[in-house]
Amino acid sequence: MDKDILHPDPMPEHDGPQDQAPAEPLSDEQCWELLGESRFGRLGTRDGDEIEITPVNFIADDGKLYFRSARGSKLLRLTLYSQVAFEVDHVAGGQAWSVIVRGHARTLTDPKDLERFERLDLRPWLDTVKLEVVEIAPYKVTGRRFSLQG
Repeated sequence: MDKDILHPDPMPEHDGPQDQAPAEPLSDEQCWELLGESRFGRLGTRDGDEIEITPVNFIADDGKLYFRSARGSKLLRLTLYSQVAFEVDHVAGGQAWSVIVRGHARTLTDPKDLERFERLDLRPWLDTVKLEVVEIAPYKVTGRRFSLQG
């Protein structure tokens, strides 16, 4: 019978010498540069005892993230639990990177905030009405760059 995939052997502590570390931490500056170049990410929100992951197009500006949303369950979850996680990644050739933002989300209602957001010129990718604007104010930003094998 094949190995038990639900109960595999423990991972060895060392697989032998490696030419380079499997993951290199990114600085805050590098993380924000990658966030600034990206337009697609995944939003993690709480839904009671569950975690929901939602793909969104977004824009990073002045140390915050912004996206549009339609009214519905996502906005309700953000109202009930403002703490979110947001992930952006990229894989090309033998390299990959990932940035994770942890923060608090809020729906923008102040006309000055909304006017400032409109100048960022973020447009929905889908032909749907998304009138609400959400801001994520990070309290922690981390990232790593990976060298991929084979």
